[in-house]
Amino acid sequence: MSGVGGTGGARRRVARTGLPVAVAAVGGNAVAGRAALAWFAGLRRPRWQVPLPVFAGVGVAYYGAMTIVLDRADQRGDERARRAALAVLAGNELWNVAFFGRRSPAAGFAGMLAFTVPVGVLLAAVREDRVSRALAGAYALWVVGYDVPWSYRLWRLNPPS
Repeated sequence: MSGVGGTGGARRRVARTGLPVAVAAVGGNAVAGRAALAWFAGLRRPRWQVPLPVFAGVGVAYYGAMTIVLDRADQRGDERARRAALAVLAGNELWNVAFFGRRSPAAGFAGMLAFTVPVGVLLAAVREDRVSRALAGAYALWVVGYDVPWSYRLWRLNPPS
């Protein structure tokens, strides 16, 4: 059976919403492997850095929120919001490459500043969808209110040698 209500529709929905998020989560975590985490553990960190379990919780919430945003965009046929959400997913994983892959707090800060652009585009793209706007808005607050200052401070505490 195919169509929106059948197996084909369900597969299409998973492929368009869950798959990109799963690929991003697995890819990002692959970059932040054991060696990268050991490097991270050796950095000087801001006193106000949240504990690793909080980072993990925010990550789980982020991937869940992006799945919902993608699904709602797919249900509305809103390709602009879908592309914006995919750009945020990609940008988040590119930040992992810049920070963990290059082992560079400076690249992490620059990447975080650049990442605010797709986050802003996503906010604009979902402004008519109350649920997606709330989810993207909460994430944008985290990025601007915590991630940007945190990555700046991390860079300043760990200058290039």
